[in-house]
This record gives sequence, structure tokens and C-alpha cells, in this order.
Amino acid sequence: MAKKAAKKMAKKAAPKKTAAKATKMVAAEKPTPKARVATKPRNSSTLSYTQSEFIDNIRGFCGLAKRSAAKELCEDIAAFIKDSLRRGYKIPLLGLGKMYVRHSKARMGRNPATGETIQISAKKRVRFTAAKALKEAVL
Repeated sequence: MAKKAAKKMAKKAAPKKTAAKATKMVAAEKPTPKARVATKPRNSSTLSYTQSEFIDNIRGFCGLAKRSAAKELCEDIAAFIKDSLRRGYKIPLLGLGKMYVRHSKARMGRNPATGETIQISAKKRVRFTAAKALKEAVL
């Protein structure tokens, strides 16, 4: 009698997987195929992507299933770059080039409207040096 009760408890504890649930689980795990071609921007006069178009392209290139995952990826990369540059680190972008912070000295300048000389203060600037591979591919 105890054996029958134990079998019934074991059967109730282990839920049965239905075919629909198994299909949903498999579909969620499958990454979408990667599209290694950039789409044309909708704004044909400036050939500039909107943020939404950029995120859609990242999703296609990386083969991500959800648009929210692509947006999170872009935000995380942007946060990493900001934090690294704030700390003064140089960031190698593989195949693209290198980003870094450069300090410019204080200097004398001229107001173009009045011709008056003015003092331009020292400041930090973000610089990007393109890699040879990028130059050859684009230029």
C-alpha cells in the first residue's frame, strides 16, 4: 500500500511536458540567423540611421532573438566605453581603431566676429584613430 502511494506522489510531483510547451522552449532557445548585411537607412538624404534602425541592425548582425536584448547590448557597450574613457583608459575596437582621451593645452584664439583675442582653456577631448583595416575597407 505504501508503494502505491509513493508512486502516485512521484507522478503528481513530476509535471508532464506537453508538445506545445516543448515547442515553445525549443523556439525560445534557437537564435535567429545572422544577417551580415546592413539595411539601408530610411532617411535617404542624410544616409543616417535612427536609434531604432541601429538597434534593429545590431539585432540582425548578432542574431539576437529579441529587440530588447539588442538595445541592452548597445546600452551596456556605451556604458563600458564611457566608464573606461572617464578613467583614462584606451579602448581598442577590434578591426575599427582605438578610442582615447586627449588633453589639449590652453591657448590663445581669436573671435572671428570682432577680431579680439581670447583665452581658450585646456580641456579633455575624445579621440578616435582609425585602424588600417577600417581605412582600407572604407576609403
